[in-house]
Amino acid sequence: MRDESEEKPKLNIAKLSKMPLKLIMEEKFLRLKPEDKIEDLIKGLEHRTCAVVTEESGKLLGFISIDEIINLLIPPSDYILVGLDALREAHFDWDRPVKDIMNTKPITLSPHDTLGYALSMMLETGVRQFPVVEKKKVVGTFSAQSVIRILRVFAR
Repeated sequence: MRDESEEKPKLNIAKLSKMPLKLIMEEKFLRLKPEDKIEDLIKGLEHRTCAVVTEESGKLLGFISIDEIINLLIPPSDYILVGLDALREAHFDWDRPVKDIMNTKPITLSPHDTLGYALSMMLETGVRQFPVVEKKKVVGTFSAQSVIRILRVFAR
């Protein structure tokens, strides 16, 4: 039986929801140029869920999520696409530039937006990955994985 003095503090969701995204966002993200090939995108997504397409200056040109890639492909009739291995096997033109498939008008978040606001955007839009933009430049990404990561930290 646990001593009450050893009991872990409860997660304060109200305080956590006010945390700015700059403390939670992923700062090491996959950055591509518009002319990079879809094959480069797939290789770069190995441990990520999204990629940003930018100018040299860092200005956002487009955004690509794993969901958007899957939606582009029609799965073979004899099995359901699951994961990147299946994507690699699908019949698709891997030499096309990413500018052909990127979302040119993604919903963006600011590093000063709160976690609560970002979660409400996820719920309202159904979008699970967002570029985080400040002064027209991409400074990070935010996704459902970001939420899980911060909850793990605070649940310890």
